Parts: sequence; C-alpha cells; structure tokens
Amino acid sequence: MKITTKNYLLEFKGWAQGRIPTDPDPSNDPRGVSGYTFALPGEPDLDRIIYFQQKDGVIRRSHCPAVGVFVTSGYEFVTEGKGGEVEFVSKIPIVEGHPLYNAKIDLLGNATFDSRNSTLIYNGFGIVNPFMIGIEGNDLTISRRFYADTSNEQDSLENYDISTLTPFMMTTVVVNSLEIILGSDVLDRTAFRNERRELLQKDLAVLREQEQKNPNDTSVLIQIAALEKRIAELKLNDPANRRTNQIGTQVMINYPLNAKTASLNNEPIAPLVPWPTMIWLGGWDADAMGFCVNGYVQVILQEEIG
Repeated sequence: MKITTKNYLLEFKGWAQGRIPTDPDPSNDPRGVSGYTFALPGEPDLDRIIYFQQKDGVIRRSHCPAVGVFVTSGYEFVTEGKGGEVEFVSKIPIVEGHPLYNAKIDLLGNATFDSRNSTLIYNGFGIVNPFMIGIEGNDLTISRRFYADTSNEQDSLENYDISTLTPFMMTTVVVNSLEIILGSDVLDRTAFRNERRELLQKDLAVLREQEQKNPNDTSVLIQIAALEKRIAELKLNDPANRRTNQIGTQVMINYPLNAKTASLNNEPIAPLVPWPTMIWLGGWDADAMGFCVNGYVQVILQEEIG
C-alpha cells in the first residue's frame, strides 16, 4: 500500500477584532461598564465574536486598522510513499499567482472566547469556540474544525468535562513580546496610544465646529460623545496600566483541526489525520478592540493507493 499526500503549509497574518467586555464586567455585559472596553454611543452591543474578516458585526473605529487575515506565504507540496520511504513529488512555493496566495483566513461559526461562564479562566479568555478555520483562495476553499474530544463532537463547552478542556485553555502568555511590538508596528506602546489620542483630538475639534454651526444635529452630538470617551480612555496611558501594557501581550493557541469531516471546495471529505495549527494572538488594542494574528496551518490530504 502506497500513500500519496498533498499538503498546503500556509503562513497567515493580519488584524482581527473581538468586541468583548473586560474584567470586572461579566463576560456577557452588552455595553461595558466597569472594565476598559466599551460599546460607544452610536455603536451596537458588544457581541464577543472574533472576526478575522470584514463582515457585518465588525465596527471599525477611526484611525484603527482594517480587519483582515490573509495567507502571506507557504508551500504546496506532494509526497509519495510511507514509513522511511517517503519522497517529494513536487514542491511549489505559495507566492503571487498561486491560488492560495493572499487567500482569506477566517474563523467560521461566530467564534468567541468561551470561558464556560468564567469557570475556565477569567473573562475575555478561555477557549476559542467554535474553532473552525476557513481558507478561501482563488477557486480553492478549505475548512475544518477543532473539537476538544473527537469522540464527542459537541458545540457547547458545557458538554465537556473541565479536564478535557484544560489542555486547550489560553494560558500560554508572553508579556512584553518584542515579536508583537515589531509585528504590529506599535514600537512603543505609550507613544502609540498618545499618537492615536492626538488624531482623535483633531477630529473632535472639527466636530466641535460643526456643533457650533448646528447645535441640534444629533448625529454630531453622538460622534462627539464617542470621541470624548475614546480620548478619556487613551489618556489612561501609564505603561503599567493594562490598557497600555496588554498591547505587548502574546497568547499562543495550538488547536489541531481534527473534526472527522472537512470541506474541500464545498464538498465533504474525511481526512485521515488532524491538521496542525500554530497561532498567536496579541497586540491587544483596547481602543480598536482588536489584535494581531500570526499563524500557520498545514492542510494534509492523504490518499492510499493500492
């Protein structure tokens, strides 16, 4: 029996959003009261969903990065054989012109940081659930999901024992990560927040002029209230303050895509092995309610040939 294996080994990067309440607010607080993230005047409630792509639900605030995570590099390669007799059939770098170059990487199914009502870990972290990666390239789409227990594929974490979930808790944290500081172009966290605040203060001055001309313009008043709140939060900028300090925090998540079925070009397939991932989330920007994403996934498609 001979095995032919087609692989897509992908690196992806970008900016994601998660409009989540923060301690000491409960994880389901709709607006944010006592923490340091808030739904501003004129914005919808916090939905806790992690967005890797621009879509309904993403709220982009002024002077904040656009949401989008994309394939930046990698390899498509084919091997043949088994055991110690595996050989390359082909190796193709994923560069401009390849169907998966600049492909969209998405989290499907309205993923959230699920802490099982904060019994797993403090609000805002926990397990990313559901964790289902979708890859959308040029005439090539792939998706597969992670389950904490493949013998008991359940949507709700309430159906799992804590001991089953423990290995997948988001507890591997790097503080003051230089990779984050450089990868997010923040460079200096305090200066980064002050730079944002100065831009917002200029915007506020323009809105104040509009208010003087038409003091009954409700839309302008709402925008002013939102900017004033953002500016007040950005002024809380001591390096030890968690609003500033957490910009340098990096969290690793390594969930194997192990669901019994996957999708290839919208057709179901049954992969023979899990697909490994290695992903970090970091550079948390409390004003934008977003963070950087950098990760890898290996799609492994095996076929046994007699």
